Parts: sequence; C-alpha cells; structure tokens
Amino acid sequence: MKWIAKNYPAAWVYKPQDISHAGIPDLILCVNGFFVAIELKVPGNTTTQIQDVTLDKILEAGGRTAVCYSVTDVRQFFEETIR
Repeated sequence: MKWIAKNYPAAWVYKPQDISHAGIPDLILCVNGFFVAIELKVPGNTTTQIQDVTLDKILEAGGRTAVCYSVTDVRQFFEETIR
C-alpha cells in the first residue's frame, strides 16, 4: 500500500475487509484509467478456485489482475502493465 501511494498518488485504492465474500481480491484499484485487482499471497500459497474465477471475470471485463507474493511483484506488475 505504501509503495502504491508513493508511486501512484492519484490511484484510488480499496482494500476489502469483507471476509464473507470469498474470492474478492485483496486490493481493488483504479489507476491511470485501469481497473486493477491484486490478490496478495504468502510465498508458497496459491489462489483458490473462486479467486481464479473472480480474477478471470475481471480480465474478461477488461480489467488488469495480478497475484503478487511481494512488493517486488507489485512493482513489476505496475511497471509492466500500468505504465
């Protein structure tokens, strides 16, 4: 969150706290005209089937998605996809 705020200060960022809706990505953003969804994972963990379905639906709708395991992953995603 700090890296995004520092490097993309105009980005709108939402971090869902509602754990009752399975599959909702950890970070939802609008940045540089893109709808972005990022699933954050601890190294070694993988996405669930419902998370994969949700991320696929976002991609089908024209959004950008990523599964990130570190700040480096988030940075790389932004550099390759958003800029």
